Amino acid sequence: MTKPPLVETPEGWVPSGLKVRGKAGSKVTPPSTPTIAPLDARPPTRPAASPNRTPPEPPSEPTGTKASDGSGVRFRPMPVLTILSILCLGILYVLGDWQWAKFVEKSRAPAVAAATAPVSVSAGLQSPQPEYRPVELTGLIDPRSVRVRALRDGINGYRIFTPVVMEDGWIFVDRGFVPETEVDKVPVLSGQVSLRGVLRKGAKANSFTPDNDPIRQDWYWPDLPAMGASLKLTGGSPAYYVALNLVDPLATGQMQINPWADSKGANQIPPERHLGYALTWWGFGFALIGVYTGLHLRTGRLRFGRAPT
Repeated sequence: MTKPPLVETPEGWVPSGLKVRGKAGSKVTPPSTPTIAPLDARPPTRPAASPNRTPPEPPSEPTGTKASDGSGVRFRPMPVLTILSILCLGILYVLGDWQWAKFVEKSRAPAVAAATAPVSVSAGLQSPQPEYRPVELTGLIDPRSVRVRALRDGINGYRIFTPVVMEDGWIFVDRGFVPETEVDKVPVLSGQVSLRGVLRKGAKANSFTPDNDPIRQDWYWPDLPAMGASLKLTGGSPAYYVALNLVDPLATGQMQINPWADSKGANQIPPERHLGYALTWWGFGFALIGVYTGLHLRTGRLRFGRAPT
């Protein structure tokens, strides 16, 4: 069977003699062939969420632990610097505590009234509190003397201890302080003397004072028994000595007050100065802590706050 020829019409190519219904001017396009996308180009399909399905819960933390939010203090000390700082802090604390003890001791020292009449040395030694007791002695002075190292107003020198022989024994007399450059100018005394002063106890100053060397006659603190033995003195009162109220060790004719005979403590350093020394040593300790902390902050070994993510 022969197919009828196709004729072109406004509606398109149609078989000859076929009438096409429709609006004039409309154009019928042949159906297009659907294209199928490759399998690998298709978007992944996601299963439809069930209305009754709940989202999964996050994993729970182990019992007894707490989540870290990165906050807190992070400290990595420098080993050598830390050891040296601890040693220095210990030394500074000991020095400050020693000065504080001296301050408390001198602040509590019994004050001797100026109107108290002096007594004899033997009566003063028999009193309940011989320390700082005003006494008066008369006797024969020994021309030999012992030099004890001392420091006064920042000047190195010596205190001159000379024995005085009385009727009932002997006792050392502190004649005053002499600078080291003038110690050879101290005159040698002899004959009968009558002196006034206060009784002082010859005790070691502190644990930092060097030991005495009796053989070389090098004395750092008034060890009265050893000083008397070095001069071959027997008997007497080796526990106390007399600190003269007014001294003139160089015989210049200008008497001056002996700070070791001061009734407030009989020492060349007042209590207030010991308090200042204690605060200074402790202040150095706090400064060392500040430098130690600042150095660790600067090098990143000490950090505060939230750690970077």
